[in-house]
Amino acid sequence: MNGSATFVLFRLLHILSGALWVGGAIVIAAFIMPSIQAIGPAGGPMMAQLGKVRRFPIYMMAASVLTLLSGLLIYWMDGQSFGTSWMASTPGRVFGLGGLLAIIAGVLGMTMMSPAGKRMGEISAAIQSGGKPPTPEQISEMQRLQARVQKVGPVVLTLILLATTCMAVARYTG
Repeated sequence: MNGSATFVLFRLLHILSGALWVGGAIVIAAFIMPSIQAIGPAGGPMMAQLGKVRRFPIYMMAASVLTLLSGLLIYWMDGQSFGTSWMASTPGRVFGLGGLLAIIAGVLGMTMMSPAGKRMGEISAAIQSGGKPPTPEQISEMQRLQARVQKVGPVVLTLILLATTCMAVARYTG
């Protein structure tokens, strides 16, 4: 495969995985989490279904990793093709800023959001399988995890949206 075809392949992978990452983050932040929080403990089965059966967190993590790796490769390929002067140009810096914002979002998602979502799913599954109301400890831990998601989630979403904005406008900034 020649360099142009490789570039197109990685760009396509970057755009499609990025669309899944951004779209998934918006749907989770704007619709799913507020709905689950509004219905309280009854949202547990929904969390368990989303995490354990549908494996949504795995898809989101895969989309973020594919987006980040393909984006880094594209940035490196552009740097190799156009030299360091391109990276120092306004479009190069805006692409670089977008990449940095996406990397920060990815790290926050993988280290804070994903573990919290996984643990909430585990607690929900334990409550559901136990057939009893949640214990005070389970309620307390679930509230702590939800608070983390409520605090970090909007930050991750904002970073992803800013990164997407940088990618969308970078070529028009120079």
